[in-house]
Amino acid sequence: MFLLLNKEKLLTLEKALRNYLPAAIKEKTSNLTDRTITVFSKDQGSLCNLLMDDNVVNWATCFVLGGIDISFLELVKDVAACKKFTVGISNRVFAMILEDPKDLHDITPERKEGRKGEEVNQNGEQSFNIHVLLLATGADVASRISHLLPSHAQIVNRNWKFGKDENGLRFVKTIIANFPSYCILDETGNPVSWLLTYQYCAMGLLYTLPEHRRKGYAKLLVTKMVKTLQKLGYPIYCFIEEENGKSYQLFEKLGFKKAPDICFSWPLCRPIEK
Repeated sequence: MFLLLNKEKLLTLEKALRNYLPAAIKEKTSNLTDRTITVFSKDQGSLCNLLMDDNVVNWATCFVLGGIDISFLELVKDVAACKKFTVGISNRVFAMILEDPKDLHDITPERKEGRKGEEVNQNGEQSFNIHVLLLATGADVASRISHLLPSHAQIVNRNWKFGKDENGLRFVKTIIANFPSYCILDETGNPVSWLLTYQYCAMGLLYTLPEHRRKGYAKLLVTKMVKTLQKLGYPIYCFIEEENGKSYQLFEKLGFKKAPDICFSWPLCRPIEK
């Protein structure tokens, strides 16, 4: 993965994993969402040895391999066949990275106001400014930005593509309890837009209820989360499915860049039925 290309970033990731993963995985359950194995490898031989080791991978039950580079999918299929497993390939996703928090478009200096919620920088390009957007969307929006609570897990899970069941609800509750999250509340205190952080520090589960879209809420939440992750010393990135053009445009507009020549999949491994 791209995180291994830089020693300093690898050390940052290691520190984050040591501090937070034990809390996130301390509860052993049998649901599939909890049985996700995340592997960081750029070497096919090392990955093969790891996957073949029954002390590392439990080939007695179904599981998901989280974030496998698509160039290794044939290897995963070959190993799975040896273990008498089938492999279901998920949609391809790519990484969007904010290499330097200073690249976040809401802090570009000396800009004049452009369209609603945007500004024009010295090069005449549209860029995002959180203060301008707060004025455009209403001064009370800032007071309605909050952390997600365990009681909010139901609505998040209900609107999550990979949730909508008890397994998803369990997973959402876990990451709300252990990792940064933000939401915008309505006048009754219910979340209408939210953004969470996965156990591998990537931003995810970004969603705004249909009746509250086109108000700049997603931009506000991403900007808030970037600043939080920066303070924590985490890498700042997200995964986006290839067909999700709207999310790509959002993060690109905020200064994120697509990681070149890197594409991932979350293959589902299941034992072959006898």
